[in-house]
Amino acid sequence: MKDHKPNVQQQEEGIHKTGGRINTPTHALPDIIPYSKQSSVAYIILACDGIWDVINNQQIATFVFSNKISSNILQDIVSQLLDECLKLETMDNMSVSIVKL
Repeated sequence: MKDHKPNVQQQEEGIHKTGGRINTPTHALPDIIPYSKQSSVAYIILACDGIWDVINNQQIATFVFSNKISSNILQDIVSQLLDECLKLETMDNMSVSIVKL
């Protein structure tokens, strides 16, 4: 299996042949915001747009806390959340991490 990356000669030729172009590398610059933990905050949920496109902050918080009752294992809750997003017909890739504070 070969990587589908623009620096692979065959891929580069295909991109140019269809009228595409390869830009110089881009760099993601994060937004970093200092935050003091409040006693009511129990988790940090990090997710990509495949998750946030189909579920909002309040819905995901409710989902995590309601599923915590049936499973105290975060890996199980993450799996259930991914399944729920599939049911909600997300159209993008999904990644999520839940960190217990």
